[in-house]
Amino acid sequence: MEEKINNPVSPDYIPAEYQVPFDVIEIPSQGILYKNKNKSIKVEYLTAFDETILSSPNISNSGNMTDILINRKVKDLGFDPLDLLVSDRIAILLFLRSTAFGHEYKQLVVNKLGDVVEGTIDLSSLKQKKLSINPDADGLFDFVLPTTNQIAKFRFLTGRDEAEIDELDSNYIKKTNDGISNKLFFRLEKQVVSINGVTDKIKISNLLKNLSLKDSRLLRKYISEIEPGIDFDTTAGIHGGESVSCFLRFNSSFFFPEL
Repeated sequence: MEEKINNPVSPDYIPAEYQVPFDVIEIPSQGILYKNKNKSIKVEYLTAFDETILSSPNISNSGNMTDILINRKVKDLGFDPLDLLVSDRIAILLFLRSTAFGHEYKQLVVNKLGDVVEGTIDLSSLKQKKLSINPDADGLFDFVLPTTNQIAKFRFLTGRDEAEIDELDSNYIKKTNDGISNKLFFRLEKQVVSINGVTDKIKISNLLKNLSLKDSRLLRKYISEIEPGIDFDTTAGIHGGESVSCFLRFNSSFFFPEL
């Protein structure tokens, strides 16, 4: 009598009909600044179960919705999703929004007569801005400050950096009690890692505080120019078949109708 062999099913096995579909998307940074150098990331589609995140006012008001979505939907990354560059995180969120709700996104725009009207943006038309300048061995970039000719080395921000900046700024506003945000400066503090070889954070902070307005603005402008990401300068279709130039407002309402 032939002995029947039992093949135990792995506890991790998930039947095909219960597996969440996914896609592999190309990221703006091309993975150049990550250790694994992966140019693309595996991202699951949003499901009915994920709607609990989108519809939760507590999560939305806390500002943690994007972190929760990315942490849940990004797969096989190899490191904490919080350490993804901001530009790559935005590309992931754009993918999730487009695949869940379609490529059409409505927002208020200004027509050629100066009137505020409803416009429709085709999210699939947005272009990625790839990283075009190679970093040094430490993943840093150089900028010569025009006024002093000092060399500032900087890096691009991650989701973790943005969360820390938000917390710093919130504490700063509470401490000063004047309602004035200092986020612009805190962001620069995070981005700049050395000035003319000085790497001490306290010294860098003091150097940045005394940086001329011209140098600080040109530095931020250069960072913005070379940083990979999504080009939000686009066009929107309006009533009558016309198109107007506009800027996609990528904010907390991106996963919800603005109108």
